[in-house]
Amino acid sequence: MTGFRRVPPWVAASGLVILVLGTFLPWFRSGSIERHSYQAADSAGRLAFFDNAFVRAALHIWVAVPLVSTVCLGLLALGFARAGATITALLAISVGTVALLATVRSGDEGGLLGISPAGPVTTLAGAGVALAGALGTFAVRAGRNHPPTTARTGDHP
Repeated sequence: MTGFRRVPPWVAASGLVILVLGTFLPWFRSGSIERHSYQAADSAGRLAFFDNAFVRAALHIWVAVPLVSTVCLGLLALGFARAGATITALLAISVGTVALLATVRSGDEGGLLGISPAGPVTTLAGAGVALAGALGTFAVRAGRNHPPTTARTGDHP
């Protein structure tokens, strides 16, 4: 069981790497130019497409995705599995939601402006793997806190 406890954090770490790599793949296209998610977030923030303060804050925070992923990787590698899994789960849910919305909207290929599916799909896959690893970390860690029961009586030895 000791070796199996190390698998979910590595799955979460692998998902985080895929997630970050996906954010650097093309997300948006404008004519023949493709932009990754950070360029698109910067452009949308500077052009003030959104009047909502929450959306503007989210666009400015988007650049922290690689930094937060690095913190998660460090926590998971140093053995702080629950803390790393908690932050990983929150990051995977939030970034995965954005990637899912972009993936759903990426179907229209006809216009000059559009969403390239490569970046959002890769990011969504990474978020799914990272979330599965984080949830697996919680499940394995929770299982070790319960003492074993005997088969005959069902009581603790």
